[in-house]
Amino acid sequence: MKMNKKIISGLAALVLSVSGLYIIDKDKETTSTLKTEQIAIELVRTIDGDTIVFNENGAEKKLRLLLIDTPESSKTKTGSAQPYGIEAKEFLANYLKKKNLSIEYDPFHEKIDDYERVLAYLYADGELVQEVMVEEGLARVGYENGDEVYLGELEEAEQKASAVEVNIWSIEGYVGDYGFNK
Repeated sequence: MKMNKKIISGLAALVLSVSGLYIIDKDKETTSTLKTEQIAIELVRTIDGDTIVFNENGAEKKLRLLLIDTPESSKTKTGSAQPYGIEAKEFLANYLKKKNLSIEYDPFHEKIDDYERVLAYLYADGELVQEVMVEEGLARVGYENGDEVYLGELEEAEQKASAVEVNIWSIEGYVGDYGFNK
C-alpha cells in the first residue's frame, strides 16, 4: 500500500509539473506573438520624411512615423533644408503613392505626442515604411524608449545602412544621437 501511494504521488507530481510547464510555455507564446491591430488609413499629403497627414474614418490627423527621424526638408526649423531632407520627403511621398496604407500602434510607446500627432508604425502594402526609410539611408532610429516592438529590426537596418554609408551615412559626423549636425 505504501508503494502505491508513492507511485500515485509521483505520478501526480509529474502530471502537475508537465501541465504547469505547458501553461508557462503557452503564456510565453502569447506574449512573444503579440501583435496589435492595423488600422486602414488614406494619405492626404506628405509633410516631410517622417510626418504625413492622413484620413481615418473621415478625420484628418497628422502621423509622426514612430521610431525614426529624418533631416528637415524645409527651412522653418533650421533656416534651410538639411542634407537629404528633401530627398527623404520626396522618397516617402513617391513610395506611398497608390499603396494600401495602414497604421499600427506600439503597445510600449505613447500614441500621441506633445504636438497632437499620432505616433505609430506605417505600413504600405504590408511593408513597414520606417524600415524602408532606414534601409534607404534617409532616416535614423530615434525617439525610442527601448521596449518598442520593432526597435530591434530598425536598429539592424540602421547598422546595415551605416556600414555601406548610404545617403545620410555618407556625410561623416552628420548623424548625431539627437538629430542631424548641419
